[in-house]
Amino acid sequence: MRSTTHRRRALGALLAAAVAALLALPAAASAAGSATAVCRGGDSTCLATFSLAGGASNKRLTVELPGTNLKLVAHVVTPHWVAGAYSLSRGRYSLGGSVYTTTLNAVQSIPRGAKLRLEFAVEQTSLNCGGIHTGVGYLTIARVGATQARGAFGCPQAADVADTFLLRFRAGESVRAFSVNDVRYACKLVPRIPQNMQCTGGGTIVRFAAPTGR
Repeated sequence: MRSTTHRRRALGALLAAAVAALLALPAAASAAGSATAVCRGGDSTCLATFSLAGGASNKRLTVELPGTNLKLVAHVVTPHWVAGAYSLSRGRYSLGGSVYTTTLNAVQSIPRGAKLRLEFAVEQTSLNCGGIHTGVGYLTIARVGATQARGAFGCPQAADVADTFLLRFRAGESVRAFSVNDVRYACKLVPRIPQNMQCTGGGTIVRFAAPTGR
C-alpha cells in the first residue's frame, strides 16, 4: 500500500502536468467567475486568502488592501504539493494602490481545502548593488515586511540570485522559482524599466535587468 507522502507526490506531479496543459490552451474569451478578499493585517504587511478547490479558468481575484503602499511580495499554497497546479497573471493596482487584481488559472483536480495566500508588504530599506559583477544590470535588493531570512538581505545574496537566474536561463531551465543559499525565490517579469525581472523571497525583493528570450 502506498504511503500518504507517496500519494501526495504523485498527485502533485499529476497536477503540475495538468496545469502545464491548461496554460498551453488559448485563454477563454471572458472571465469565469470572481472572488474578493480583504487583506488581513496592518499598514506594513497583510495576507489575503482564496480557495483553490475545484480549479479556476480566468477567474478574477480582487484584494482590498489596508493601505496604498503595499505590494505583492509572495504567493503560497496549502497543501504545498499543489504548488505547480495554478498560475497568476495580469496583476495590477488601482484606486491609488488600495486594490489589487489578478487572474487565476488552476486545474479542476485541486482538492477541497486547498488555499492560495497572497502576501503584501511595504518595501523598507533598499540597496543599490549595481557595482557587483553578475552579468545583469541595475541590480537592487529591498526589504519587505518585518522580518528577513538569515543572510537574505544584502548585495552578495542579490548577486547570487542574479547569477542563478542567468545560469538557469542559459541552460534552458525554469527561472520561475529556485532556491539560493536555502532561501526560496519566485521570479517574474514586471512592467518596470529597466529592471524587468523581480525575484521575491526571504522577506526581500531582488530586481534587475535580465534577458527575456533567445
